[in-house]
Amino acid sequence: MAEDGGHNEAEDSPETSTQQGADWARVPGCGTVFYAFGSGILLAVAFTGLAAVLTDSRTASLFFLEVGLLAGVLVYLVGTGHRVGEVLRLNRVTTSAYPLALMLGVALLFANFSAAVLLGPSARDIELVTGDISTVERMLLVLTVALAAPVVEEALFRGLLQGVLEARMRPWLAIAMTALPFALLHGPGPAIFFFFWSLPLGWVTWRTGSIRPGIVVHAVNNLVGLIGLLSAGPIDPESVESGPRLVMMALLILPLSGMWAAWLSWRIGQVAGHTTKQDEALPLA
Repeated sequence: MAEDGGHNEAEDSPETSTQQGADWARVPGCGTVFYAFGSGILLAVAFTGLAAVLTDSRTASLFFLEVGLLAGVLVYLVGTGHRVGEVLRLNRVTTSAYPLALMLGVALLFANFSAAVLLGPSARDIELVTGDISTVERMLLVLTVALAAPVVEEALFRGLLQGVLEARMRPWLAIAMTALPFALLHGPGPAIFFFFWSLPLGWVTWRTGSIRPGIVVHAVNNLVGLIGLLSAGPIDPESVESGPRLVMMALLILPLSGMWAAWLSWRIGQVAGHTTKQDEALPLA
């Protein structure tokens, strides 16, 4: 067998070059992310303004905000000829991944509880959920928090943004860079927690090539947390205090839930992961 210094003729074949060109053509550019997010923000502002005219419900405004964000991105992607399913990574995964995704949602819920004890509860969330709202608003809140928000946030961040970044840098860096704006979206106070909270979802999305498991994780986390707040009734955020026993419990639960989440993420990757070459970066577009 002749040695040629590691040169592989198959890499230079016309078929291979054509395939690589086709793969590069399917990867959206960074400009796609910018304009898609911009379109989403514009339509979200328009929808939220319309909701403010029609009703003074904060729940309705939040719902229209989520819908507007996704609708704007979809309008841009469809209008520019992108394949929405590919760009937003709506690929199917094996059904055996979903029970693990459910458990991962529970693990991150325990992490949420610990963070709320250590960092303090979110006054904004408490006021929105436990305020004086009607039954219809409560139903709309469940729809928004448990369905709309997980779908929209996973599609835009782990789907669109992380997918574009993965094609241009190391996967771990793409996951971290996606986690940063996602964390800041939840406010500067809990941003550091949500940065680490986001990492398992980013890893699962990269390994499976799909946002579907992440949507399940996100939805379980949001739904159970929301039900807990709704069941608690009216709460004054300033009156919520964490005693030393609760703090000690949170300090114990947080690392344990983190290790559980890491193990479940690895298992999902084993069950539904695909083998792809992610080490070569594409040039910025």
